[in-house]
Amino acid sequence: MCGFCGYVNTTKSIDENKIIKDMASTIKKRGPNALNVFVDKKTALGHTRLSIIDVKYGMQPMTKENNGNNYTIVYNGELYNTNEIRDNLISKGYNFTTKCDTEVVLTSYFEYGTDAVKYLNGIFAFAIYNDKDESIFLARDRLGIKPLFYSFNTDLDAELKFIFASEIKAILKHPDITAILDRQGLMELIGLGPAHSPGNTYFKNIKEIKPGYFAIYKNNKLELTKYWDLETKISYESEKQVIDNIHDLVVDATKRQLVSDVGICSMLSGGLDSSVLTKVAKDNINDLTTFSIDYVGNDKDFKSNDYQLTKDSDYVKIMQKFLDTNHKTILIDNTQLFELLNTSLIARDMPGMADIDSSMYAFCNKISKAGFKVCLSGECSDEIFGGYPWFYKEHLSMHDGFPWALSENLRDNLVKKDLLKENELREYVESKRKETLKNVTFIDKDDDFENRFRSINYLTIKWFMMCLVERTDRMSMANSLEVRVPFADHRIFEYVYNIPARLKLGVSKNSNVTEKYLLRKAFEKELPNDVVYRKKSPYPKTYDPKYLRLVEVKMQSILDNKDSKILNIINKDYVQNMLDTHGEALTENLFGQLMTYPQTLAYLIQIENWLNLYNIEIDI
Repeated sequence: MCGFCGYVNTTKSIDENKIIKDMASTIKKRGPNALNVFVDKKTALGHTRLSIIDVKYGMQPMTKENNGNNYTIVYNGELYNTNEIRDNLISKGYNFTTKCDTEVVLTSYFEYGTDAVKYLNGIFAFAIYNDKDESIFLARDRLGIKPLFYSFNTDLDAELKFIFASEIKAILKHPDITAILDRQGLMELIGLGPAHSPGNTYFKNIKEIKPGYFAIYKNNKLELTKYWDLETKISYESEKQVIDNIHDLVVDATKRQLVSDVGICSMLSGGLDSSVLTKVAKDNINDLTTFSIDYVGNDKDFKSNDYQLTKDSDYVKIMQKFLDTNHKTILIDNTQLFELLNTSLIARDMPGMADIDSSMYAFCNKISKAGFKVCLSGECSDEIFGGYPWFYKEHLSMHDGFPWALSENLRDNLVKKDLLKENELREYVESKRKETLKNVTFIDKDDDFENRFRSINYLTIKWFMMCLVERTDRMSMANSLEVRVPFADHRIFEYVYNIPARLKLGVSKNSNVTEKYLLRKAFEKELPNDVVYRKKSPYPKTYDPKYLRLVEVKMQSILDNKDSKILNIINKDYVQNMLDTHGEALTENLFGQLMTYPQTLAYLIQIENWLNLYNIEIDI
């Protein structure tokens, strides 16, 4: 797993490589094993490498000749069907000099052109430069597990025309790029944060290649094309057929992702998803190490609620004993959690999920320090199998906004008065929701339950899952750790997306909803019953009052400082009332149960730090 960057000038040839080296150095943690650059005419490419497959020979940027043209690739990702593609290309007459998937991606482009992405099973982002016509082909994996950002300057007189990178910080390192928060960025930041609409960021003129898209830059023009999306199809299979197929798909996806020239471990929370993957991994790796996360004092501070009924630690013990793994529990100190708010902000380049990000950063840091480069995670299962309450609770699924937030009033009140027009923020948010749902089609327009589920399913994948995936990628790669997500195999998503909603939830006219019913049934004979039918439990967060005191004191100091940049965009009186009442004045959570009062304060703290650390100009 790696990081890359690149830029293109319009007229001036690049005769030195300092800028591209500086850009690449900002993402060195994504690839600490090597940093290399490539410069040709008006194009520069940079790459940092985390060596996992073909450690000795898989260096990048990688150049290969085909039909008299030289093509150079920078690539971040892992393919899980490398051998099949390579064998097919060899049968067509191509030769390979490495074992790594980078050369397979590049050679696939020789054979299939832009259709090459349709043959790739994996997580990836890459750019391929053609020295003959000076074009660049860029692509991102179907579900957006790997990042790819860019900025395209439409000013005809601009020298820097096109710039791209795995992380925003590399783009900002270029001397011709300025960090700006404009009106749209503000509405993303306050109206949608810590999520953002597909294709956008909080920075003016810095975009992302959307999941399932590729781009072609040529002759100072940029063209974006969608190559994949979830499509509605009719499923005729019986429940048994569906359960058997899900079992086989999950096992196959997981086994494919165990391929590595370095050691692999697994995150284990005691929930269904991580337990399934760990079971498959243990069947194939005898001496498997597993890691779980907890917080200092959570044994006494934990409070059961409707979302988190039970502690992870009890179920981790069940699974560790059942599988006999080499298990390590990582305890996070709550002061450290607060201190890492800045670190996790820099890893994400934007205000994120506050201490939910910080804890993942600390978790990945400990796993990396234990000597691992690759780790399995059960993420991306709830989004496709129906693990969240908004899939079946009508008051959530019928909500006009985003069902994981329900915070329209809070967000309206957070914005400084008169900065936006009345209802402008709500209308922007609703327009983004409707824009996404335009891509959903239905089989029976009269089946309200099915259609509502499908809409929420699509929305969750395109929005909520992306927020979690971004968190995991940035926090792990900031610690030079590759986290693999077997549930995010596009074959699983394509298949499960089209299973009828009632079957997914195990419901009929006379039965209750069972979250992730089909996944539970698929593995109920292979895992302890208590784990299989444990109610969905979210990523754990701290309940320590010490953490709350830390964020309250910090937020108060920001409000008391007349030079705080955040005072230019937030309603100071409203936030002060939040503090004065210790959150009692809040009637909504910023981002569902994941971000309640303490995390809302931490998010605002991150915004202030972001504005300062990134030297952001406010232009609203």
